[in-house]
Amino acid sequence: MLKDRLYTTPAAGRPRRSAQTALWHVAEAMVRWLAPILSFTAEEIWRFLPKVAGRPESVFLAEWHVLPADAALDGEAAPPAAAGGVAPAIDWEAVIALKADVARELERLRTEGRIGAPLEALVDVWCEAAERGRLGGLGDELRFVLITSGARVRDAADRPADAVPAASVAKEGVWISVTPSTAPKCARCWHLREDVGSNPAHPEICGRCVTNVEGPGEQRRFA
Repeated sequence: MLKDRLYTTPAAGRPRRSAQTALWHVAEAMVRWLAPILSFTAEEIWRFLPKVAGRPESVFLAEWHVLPADAALDGEAAPPAAAGGVAPAIDWEAVIALKADVARELERLRTEGRIGAPLEALVDVWCEAAERGRLGGLGDELRFVLITSGARVRDAADRPADAVPAASVAKEGVWISVTPSTAPKCARCWHLREDVGSNPAHPEICGRCVTNVEGPGEQRRFA
């Protein structure tokens, strides 16, 4: 999920740096957890991790990694909302379950030869009112979680007849439609987006990439 922001957002931008920070903490903790089981592998990983002050020469001389107390790593605190708004609570268990259901539909389209990769697809998630709040909080960033070029949470009353129940998310009340995108492909991020070429100075890339190349860079709140 983080690959897109690591590859496409500005090198010094907050989305990329925050992703790198999170991955660093994961690596620092995980290498210690693995050490008693995969000793030689853990020691090799240790040699390649960024050097920090006070780091012992061996992972077997290190104590457990302490996560920063002010980091929102437990899911209880949401990232700051956009100006004037309230940050929604994200039901990550439901989102992960949705990802599994979408993956099955993506594989079906790939097997049928209708897409070659997930970024060639669009996803519509049709929700009853009781379920919509669980999945709608990600907004446009849902597409980054699903690794598709588009993803929308929509009213179940408008769902097409061929929408597939998202049984992993809920026993009822959630359906998905996965279809191939017909939009042009961005040469930089590989997403298929309607705004590719909207900037004459950058005819081969999408509007988001233009912002990342010569603007302040896009903002990410969740994914």
